[in-house]
Amino acid sequence: MSRLPSHVVVSVLALALPAALFAADDSLRVRSSAVCAPCVEAAGRAWEARGGRPVSVETGGLRDRGAWDVLVGSGVELTRALEGGDADTTSDVNIARIPWVLHLPSGGDVHALSDVTRSGVEVVMPAGPASYEARRALAKEGVARVVETSDTARLRAAPVALVPVSLAGAGTQVEVDVPPIPVAAAIGMRARHADDAAAFVRYLGSEGGQQVFATCSPQ
Repeated sequence: MSRLPSHVVVSVLALALPAALFAADDSLRVRSSAVCAPCVEAAGRAWEARGGRPVSVETGGLRDRGAWDVLVGSGVELTRALEGGDADTTSDVNIARIPWVLHLPSGGDVHALSDVTRSGVEVVMPAGPASYEARRALAKEGVARVVETSDTARLRAAPVALVPVSLAGAGTQVEVDVPPIPVAAAIGMRARHADDAAAFVRYLGSEGGQQVFATCSPQ
């Protein structure tokens, strides 16, 4: 049986070494609020393609206890995490602004929030602090039938939903006059991979990271 030249074997081992190191260790744990999780997952894939540590995105509250390396969420959620000691106050960066849309999976004669008021239909929207401006907009328009949920599948299946575009599924999307959700990231205070966490946060705030978010949630 023929043998590979020693220099070829060394080269193959050198190429495999980073993957082996990552496999022996755990991935970069990123905690993301639901409103931006799809965009964070897309950014994680782009980061890994650049040779970064594999990213594991977990959706949930940013104040939940856990050894998260990076926290990503709406501005109000990240501020609470920073003030509560869950994130490094010197590491936060602004990433993107995610616009709101009316999502109609089957289409319909709705072209603005005022049409929802006149028709009296039920509007489903995300629960949580990131939806503050959307709640204000619905109240201002006098929309009476509003249901809040943390179930992404229900948001996408609802006949009429007011959602950040990152959570909108297939169907009609109608632009609305609701301030977009500012998204920011920071290093978790209990990060196990502080250096990689800092690098990933910098990437999210870079032009490349922002472009991924823009593709995920076009403005």
